Amino acid sequence: MSLLASEKIEWLSLLRGLNIILVVMFHVQLIDLSTGENHPFCTQICELFNLIRMPLFIFCSGGLLYISRIRKNWKIKKLYIDKVKRIVCPFLFFVTFYYVFKLLMNPFTKTKVVFSIGDFLESFCVYYQHPSAHLWFLAVLFWFMMLYPLFIWLSKSVVRMAFFLSFTIIIYFIDFTYFSLNNYFFLFSLNKYLVFFFFGIFVFRYKIYDYLRDYRLFFLITGLYIILFWFKIPLISSLLGILMMIGISQQIALFLPSLFSSFREYIYQIFLMSFIFQPFVELILWKKLFYNEDLFFFFYILNVFFGIFFPVLITKAIEKSNLKWLKICIGLK
Repeated sequence: MSLLASEKIEWLSLLRGLNIILVVMFHVQLIDLSTGENHPFCTQICELFNLIRMPLFIFCSGGLLYISRIRKNWKIKKLYIDKVKRIVCPFLFFVTFYYVFKLLMNPFTKTKVVFSIGDFLESFCVYYQHPSAHLWFLAVLFWFMMLYPLFIWLSKSVVRMAFFLSFTIIIYFIDFTYFSLNNYFFLFSLNKYLVFFFFGIFVFRYKIYDYLRDYRLFFLITGLYIILFWFKIPLISSLLGILMMIGISQQIALFLPSLFSSFREYIYQIFLMSFIFQPFVELILWKKLFYNEDLFFFFYILNVFFGIFFPVLITKAIEKSNLKWLKICIGLK
C-alpha cells in the first residue's frame, strides 16, 4: 500500500525503508563451504532484529490502511476490489513464478522441487517447504483486509479499540496450528500477526507516534526493549521494538528526510521480487564463481544491494510500459 505525494509522512516512508532493509537482510544466504551452512554472520545479525522485522512490516500495513483508507471513509466494496488487484493478483502471479523459478534453479540448490500438478496447486494454500514460502505474508494481509468493516466500526470508539487490542494480545498466545498441520492459507497463524496489524491502526488512529518525539519516552522504550529482548519476551518486545523504530525514524527524518528515497516507495515490489535476485548472488556469484571468505562482507552487501535495487529497476521499467496486466501482477496501481 502506498501513499499519494500529498499524503506522505516523511518519517513513515523512512521507517518503511528501514524495514525493507531488515527483511532483505533476513533472506541473505551465503554458504560457508567448510560447514555447508549459512555463514554465522548472516544469522547472528538477523537475530538482533527478528522480534521487529515482520511485526513492523505488518504494523505498517495496518497503519497505512488507517491513514489511507479508514480515515478517508473508503467504501467497503471499493476497498475489496482494490485489495483483490493489489494482493490477490500479485499472489497468484508470484506463486506461479516462484514455482517455475525454483524448478529452473534445481541444479544449483540443495532442496529440489519435484514437479507435480498436486504440489503446484498446494503451493497456493500451503507455504511451508514450498517455493511460495515467503508469500504467506500476502495471505495474511488479505485476510486482515477482509476485516475492513470491523476496523471501521472499531475505530469510532476508543473503548472498542482498547478492548479489541486487548483481545488480539490474548489470542496471540493461543496455538491454533494444533488444529491444522498444513495451516492452509495461514489461517491458523493469523492470531500471531493480528495484534501487530491492529496495533498499527491503533497507533495511527490516536497519533501515539507524536509522543515518541519526547526523548525521555523514546529512551525509556528503547531501554525496556533491550531488557525484554535479553530475557526473550517476544510479544511485548516486538511492540516496544516497533515504537522504538518509530522514534528512531522520526529522529533521522529531522536530519536526513530523504534517506532511502531511491527505494522506499517500492517496498512492496522489493518484497515480491528480491527472491529472484538474491539467489543469483548466493548460488552463482558466491558459491560457483568467486567464493572467497576474505570477500564475505562485500558479497553480503552485494546480496542486499541486489535484493533491493534490482526489483526497483524492474518496477520502474514496468511503470514506463503500457503493460497494464504486468503492473497489476507486481502490485502497481
